[in-house]
Amino acid sequence: MRGAQNASAADDPYAALKLYDGKWLVMPADGPKEGVHLENHCAKTGLFFACEQMVNGKTVALVIFQPTAKLPSGGEEYRSTAVTPESGAPGGWNGLTIEGDRWVYSWDDTEFGKKTLYRNINIFSGPDKIHFEIQNSDDGKTWKKQKEGDETRQK
Repeated sequence: MRGAQNASAADDPYAALKLYDGKWLVMPADGPKEGVHLENHCAKTGLFFACEQMVNGKTVALVIFQPTAKLPSGGEEYRSTAVTPESGAPGGWNGLTIEGDRWVYSWDDTEFGKKTLYRNINIFSGPDKIHFEIQNSDDGKTWKKQKEGDETRQK
């Protein structure tokens, strides 16, 4: 783990997640030229780690993380869910696997009886830059890119 290595510690499964805290400029390849301003206010709250996420100054979600397994590679697996300001029911639990600089969020959606798998692959290049690619699959083997872009920490 090069970029995220300084944030990890063997005894703290939340160390890597602390990288999200702060302000980020998200530049989707097919998005607005001015980008999207993402701000995370993250904190460990006992057993859970949570990030309040703001997009362009508006709170959109409270994302809650919980570790589920330590991987033989030294990585970590988590589950996560989001609560929105509209007070609706929280989403289901989704997956996150962190192995070095590669973070993979995974979830699925079933519509009209058809299940589609999704993943968001984040590749860190240092603590202040992320390249992301969102993909979907019908079978878990063949993945199609839906969107990609870069995130840069703002000072």
